[in-house]
Amino acid sequence: MTRRAYVPAAVLYLLALTLAGAGGCHRGGAARPHAVIRTAGLHRPVMPPLPPGGVKGIHLTGWVTGDHKQLESLIGLCDRTELNAMVVDIKDDGQLSYDADIPLAKEIHASLHMIPHIDRVVAEMKQHHIFPIARIACFRDTILAKAHPELAVHTPGGAVWYDATHHAWLNPYKRENWDYNVDVALDAIKQGFEEVQFDYVRFASEGKVSTLVYPGKPKGGLRADQIEAFLKYAAAKIHAQGAWFSADVFGLSSLTTGDMGIGQTRTNVAGEVDFICPMTYPSHYAHGEYGIPNPNTEPYKIVHLSLVDALKRIKDVPTCQLRPWLQDFSLYHVHYGPEQVKAELKAAADLGIHQFLLWNASCHYTEAALAPKGAAAGKAAAGPRHTRPGATG
Repeated sequence: MTRRAYVPAAVLYLLALTLAGAGGCHRGGAARPHAVIRTAGLHRPVMPPLPPGGVKGIHLTGWVTGDHKQLESLIGLCDRTELNAMVVDIKDDGQLSYDADIPLAKEIHASLHMIPHIDRVVAEMKQHHIFPIARIACFRDTILAKAHPELAVHTPGGAVWYDATHHAWLNPYKRENWDYNVDVALDAIKQGFEEVQFDYVRFASEGKVSTLVYPGKPKGGLRADQIEAFLKYAAAKIHAQGAWFSADVFGLSSLTTGDMGIGQTRTNVAGEVDFICPMTYPSHYAHGEYGIPNPNTEPYKIVHLSLVDALKRIKDVPTCQLRPWLQDFSLYHVHYGPEQVKAELKAAADLGIHQFLLWNASCHYTEAALAPKGAAAGKAAAGPRHTRPGATG
């Protein structure tokens, strides 16, 4: 892909991501749990064990998680197949799925009470050997932006800015926004989640972004530096509570050398998290990307090529593993069923990446594409261990 073709491709990618409802190292496999980590005088607790062979998860909305019948159905899917993890929406567009014990969340009435008893839900997941991951959409947060306009991204006239999809965004230069998202993460850990996954950990990209105003931005401040600083701050807090830390990034970022104008590069994110999760959905690549006329119809090729680039970009970050999001939904009149999902899984496995996450906004997943429980046991190696300073055991 030429630089000249990149700009419209990026725009189409971001638009597709919005339509699909998604979010945004070493080769895959599970890392062993850390022993106590001693870095810069800080003691890091023992980390919870990861699923043997690596995380193989599905995304759940708060509403689905709080619906007993739907949750039981998805737990049954995990019991029958190779799936061993669930990524649960805890905060999405500012809406909290349960009543978190956070003063600011209570003040702005952020909870929609989707999950009445979050601790019981997490306990049930663990009873079924399902690894619980809390997904937190960080800076796209309409609820907090409306309640506290001083924390939001502004228009030139000083009003709260809304993107093309009518969502408001928080200002990454405001430390209060850092603390609020970290508080949500820590509360989720308190409820039993063993990993926190940050999504929308970036600057806004939709709409007329050239006009955006970020009060408090230092002169000459770089967006990538701000996102990296936020992730570093969050990682210290999350790791101190004995939980793993991951972050979602655009699949398209594998092709770029800059930050796409959103403050997010592979290396500045990978350097601060345990797992980086590129959203490698074939439907989100523009026609002609990687020389493929319609990437949406070539799931194996596009996932393979994208992950090859992703591995190259983060090869010098030995503390992070690659865990891709894969497409299990249909978009733009291209049907995704067992054949397509299997092709994506094979593309990752052929690169030695045996962990993955499946996305479907309606939480309907293709069982026929998944290996039966136990069928893949021993097939995937344990994978490389994390090597953060001082790691032992």
